[in-house]
Amino acid sequence: MKTLLDRIRHSEFLTFNEVLRLKLIIVTVFISVFVILSYISAPLSTSQDNTFLFVLIAFSFLFLLTILFIAINSNRIAMHLSIITILGITFAFVNSSNYFYGFIMFFVSLTVIIFYHDIVTYLIYGGLVTGYGCYYIITNGSYIVGTNSLNPLISQDTYLIVLLGFYIVFLIQFIVSDSIYEKMNNEWLKMSKILSRYQSFSTKYIDELKEKNKETAIYDSSRFQQTVNELSTFINEFFEEDGSKIAEVVEYYFFLHSQDIDEIINSAEGSVLTKRYAKQFKKYMLNDNSEMISLLYDFATLFKETPDYSIHRYKYHLSDLFENRVDKLIALAFLYKYLKTEATQYDKYGSVKRMLAHDEITEMFISKEFREFLSFELVNFYLDNQELFREHL
Repeated sequence: MKTLLDRIRHSEFLTFNEVLRLKLIIVTVFISVFVILSYISAPLSTSQDNTFLFVLIAFSFLFLLTILFIAINSNRIAMHLSIITILGITFAFVNSSNYFYGFIMFFVSLTVIIFYHDIVTYLIYGGLVTGYGCYYIITNGSYIVGTNSLNPLISQDTYLIVLLGFYIVFLIQFIVSDSIYEKMNNEWLKMSKILSRYQSFSTKYIDELKEKNKETAIYDSSRFQQTVNELSTFINEFFEEDGSKIAEVVEYYFFLHSQDIDEIINSAEGSVLTKRYAKQFKKYMLNDNSEMISLLYDFATLFKETPDYSIHRYKYHLSDLFENRVDKLIALAFLYKYLKTEATQYDKYGSVKRMLAHDEITEMFISKEFREFLSFELVNFYLDNQELFREHL
């Protein structure tokens, strides 16, 4: 129980599959307790003993199947089975003599479906429950409302609106949250791709600097290799395992740095064990833009101090950035070339894919807003020689 509570408390650090497995365990326990308490209170009439027996057998079968699929880590199938289980219990209980109890069961089913936070599942199973619930209210509205109601028709409509409203509100919430999640995920993927590209450049630049300065890469350092070997052996022996085996694995790991790891993985002649280790080590390579390198970059930036504020740090005006007139003109040419050849504008679909035309750049240069970047002298030079800019840049 302590392990389960710890996993719930730290669920933000779990993968989607692990979170789904955790939800399955919670739902399974809830359904078990709910069924036991429901049957103790005897919601079914005595004339429905056969129904009671059928529901009990069906519930037990689905319950065991759910436990089995959770055990073999088929969590998606187990999720559907747990939903079918609660739906079966709901459809059995709505035919009981207690109609209000049946009405409440629709909300119990929807709550279980919502708990999984899957919009497709909610649309299918939630739509089925809501549709049947509306039919149930229309058919048995007088029994749900009761004879003491002043206006049974209005009360019946109220029950109907409450159920539909419950479904629609959470449907909107699913759509909004999925849209926000998809947008954040797309932004994260774009940023991850950009960072990966910069890291590739950084890794290549570091290798060139080491080669130029005739420095030894860290993965070729015998001292570093010995340190990693001793630490790995110590950790392995601490867990009462054979230290010589991990020493061979570490030696193979450093050997891969001098080989083409993709060629080893795709080789038809290599052993299965060799290719399996190579595939596992690929994301930990120190001579490539691997996940290990990304982790090291992230770790290093935590200890890099931000430069103190300086008023010159945020200067954008070319006249402030350069003193020589020739440098200013070269910077102006670079600015024009960038605006003309790089995508900086939104297209009609909202993506940054459109480049500026010459007339648009001219209009931008002479605008009031661009005085923060260009002086009147530079703008006049551009206007006098804009045909040269158009033809040669």
